[in-house]
Amino acid sequence: MTPSMMMDQLQEYLQEITKDMFLGPLRLKPNIYKVDLPPRATPEYDESANTDIPPTYDSTLSDARDERWPFIVIRYSDSEDNKEGYRAVNIDLTFGGEGEGSKGYMDVLHLMEHVRISLMRETWDGWSFRLTRPLNMGFYDEQADPYWLGYMSTTWDVPSIEQEAWKNGW
Repeated sequence: MTPSMMMDQLQEYLQEITKDMFLGPLRLKPNIYKVDLPPRATPEYDESANTDIPPTYDSTLSDARDERWPFIVIRYSDSEDNKEGYRAVNIDLTFGGEGEGSKGYMDVLHLMEHVRISLMRETWDGWSFRLTRPLNMGFYDEQADPYWLGYMSTTWDVPSIEQEAWKNGW
């Protein structure tokens, strides 16, 4: 089981357990991304002009709502093979939500708790990895109201590679 395969399965799992959740003032379901947030949707270039001068557009989206929020980002951190034949894989989750003041904060906290409880209670059939403790979560120190960010650090035990004997010695 590779970290990228784990991230694919976690993304599918998180999409399933959050499909009925609606967060923020617009009551949107969370987007689940791997590695990082995708680029924001921006206006397209005007390709109808047939000149050597690149077309210009206003790329400031200050009044436009950021369509990526709310979200969970799944990111591989690191891993270590141990003597017991397992690989400990660290995967971090970043949670983002929007809402004025305590409402936004509470939405993100609710999302983080929902994921924590779901992961600790059960896993999906067919997973070849399991969550181990401790599971660490919290909020980042710096917050930009109305956008709120939290994190969860997880460690997963995965069967490691079994060493094979060489055909001609050793």
